[in-house]
Amino acid sequence: MGTPTNIVIGMAAENTLKVGAYGESEAQARDAGFIKGGISIEHSEAAREIKVDQALGAIDKVVTDEDMKVKLTLAEPTLANIALAYGYAYESGDFSFGDKSPQAHRTLYINVKGPGGANRKFIFWKARPTGKTSQAYKRDNETVIDVEFDILTDTSRPQAKRFGCISDSGPSSAKPAALLSVPAEGGTLAAGSTAALELLFTCEYPLDEGTLVYGDTVYVTKAGTPPSLVAVSSAYDRSSKKLSLTPAQALSAGTYCLTVSTGVKDTSGAGLAAPYVTYFAVA
Repeated sequence: MGTPTNIVIGMAAENTLKVGAYGESEAQARDAGFIKGGISIEHSEAAREIKVDQALGAIDKVVTDEDMKVKLTLAEPTLANIALAYGYAYESGDFSFGDKSPQAHRTLYINVKGPGGANRKFIFWKARPTGKTSQAYKRDNETVIDVEFDILTDTSRPQAKRFGCISDSGPSSAKPAALLSVPAEGGTLAAGSTAALELLFTCEYPLDEGTLVYGDTVYVTKAGTPPSLVAVSSAYDRSSKKLSLTPAQALSAGTYCLTVSTGVKDTSGAGLAAPYVTYFAVA
């Protein structure tokens, strides 16, 4: 009998690609950003049949070649991602191209949704961007970047591990936590302030931005009978894990409460262990 929870359908929010220089760890690698349409990992091999006069068919097959490719579409057309797709190294500033010597090899870390709610990690030790890519800048069209990698044999590793490895791990047990940094918890802002409130999250994975819904999972209220919801614009920065809440109008004197519910989750599906509630004053 099969196991229904082992069936994997669709993408998950935690699907990520990190690209490092050859040999770099995942912590050192660069997050390539949002992905459009998933990640394709293709494997093929060629084999030679062994035949002898004493048997009608092949008595064995010997693998003579093995090939792997990784294909995906990046939704963020940054210069770093364009350079990656073309197969060039890139640091900062303008991206100039025209000389591919020496070829820059990469190490890839791919995190996707696995069976049974697990996180599945692919590591490819040595990858080479093929340079086969396309971008379209058209009216009413989204500009994305197609990227394709050839997975190469890393001869510095044991024979059976030269392409890479795949591992499954259960959903993260580490739950995200929140901390108000501007103003400090229990602090005071000057009346008339329109400065952004800054909420820092500590979490193993980036937050799932779809769970950061102002007025539902995150809200700022002013004390009163009843308390009133403060109108703000919100923005979340993945790299710093900071949520900024900018008041639509100058804040008037009073006591304010900032609440984050357990509905806020990271991309592994882990939510806050308990609601986060903090107060600050405007005077």
